[in-house]
Amino acid sequence: MAGAEETPSVETKLKDNQQVQQVEEREEKEAIEEKSSLETNNEEQEQPEEDEELEEEERAAGTPILSRWPVEKVTLGGFIDLDYDYYEVSDVSDKDSGSSSDLGLGSVDLELRVFFNEWLKAKITLAADDVGKQDGDENIKIDEAFFTMTCPYIPTYFVGGYRVLPFGVFEDRLITGLITEDLYEIEEVGATLGFSPDFYGLDISFTVYGGQDIIENLEDYGAHEYSADRQEDDDVSSFIANVTLEPVEDMFSMSVFFDSEPGDGRRNLSIGSAFTLDVWKFSLDGEYITGLQREDGDNGEENKESALVAGLAFRPSETVPLELVVRYEDFDNDQQGNQDEILDDRYVAGFSYKFLEWATFFFEYNYLNYEKERGSDAADHVNTFHFRIGLAF
Repeated sequence: MAGAEETPSVETKLKDNQQVQQVEEREEKEAIEEKSSLETNNEEQEQPEEDEELEEEERAAGTPILSRWPVEKVTLGGFIDLDYDYYEVSDVSDKDSGSSSDLGLGSVDLELRVFFNEWLKAKITLAADDVGKQDGDENIKIDEAFFTMTCPYIPTYFVGGYRVLPFGVFEDRLITGLITEDLYEIEEVGATLGFSPDFYGLDISFTVYGGQDIIENLEDYGAHEYSADRQEDDDVSSFIANVTLEPVEDMFSMSVFFDSEPGDGRRNLSIGSAFTLDVWKFSLDGEYITGLQREDGDNGEENKESALVAGLAFRPSETVPLELVVRYEDFDNDQQGNQDEILDDRYVAGFSYKFLEWATFFFEYNYLNYEKERGSDAADHVNTFHFRIGLAF
């Protein structure tokens, strides 16, 4: 007879259940650890990609230019001017020299602007003037190279480098430059410290530079002749003081400027003022510059020349980009009698029409009156016509 099957005790059952539970807990723990290990490995694999994305975002915030410093923005632009000029008299010294015409590029400019941040920016301009014109200079030159720094705490700024320094306004609006620009433009390496509080557009600046630009301009223009034993001074001892104010915002602005340069025997001092008034569809511009003190010329005299410019612009329609311009210019060389080829006054009329977003057509007519010595064969007046298509990019 077979023996009866032994029934397990309660204690044995509890022990078996505890062993099963321990096994299940151990397996669950191992599964959790394995899952954690896999996640860690995945994170380690994804970390280089995340680091690369972060580095890419940091690079996108600024483009390094010849430096480890990132910049906020870099822009490249410029313009090309195609000119056609007609002169009733080709040589002012000979009234019978006949007419002449010319076709060429009045100016070709390439501008690079670098904005490091809201407090620091720089500009470099390469230019070639009168390309293809008679007696033109086709060499590419550095037309501007300067930087501007502003202070985040007080309304001051600093500008350093090669540029047109802040003496004169020269608002021409058309093709040919003003007589004030021909005589008084100062293009040198300079350092400018300015103060511009938020008060009616007030801007006060002081500039130092080296050079004798104004007296050299007068010499080139024929309004001054150096003395035979003239001594030159090229030290950094020239300076400009400039004050600009806008009493009525977007309507009336004015400026006063003073320049002092070394000269032969005495300093050459110049002073001027300019204003712009915008009323309705009209803009009125005025500028006057004169010599306060001049070195003696070859004639042994101190000639304090002066130049005056007054211009009026009219925009007949807000929807049509057309501007009509008239201008009057006057020059007095402060010398007795008449001298051949010295401009007495000039009348200008013309217009500009922006026929595309990046293209403008200009037309300008000039009537120039010249001084003339008695019995001279020089011309006493000349008519000129100028056409231009300007492309900006």
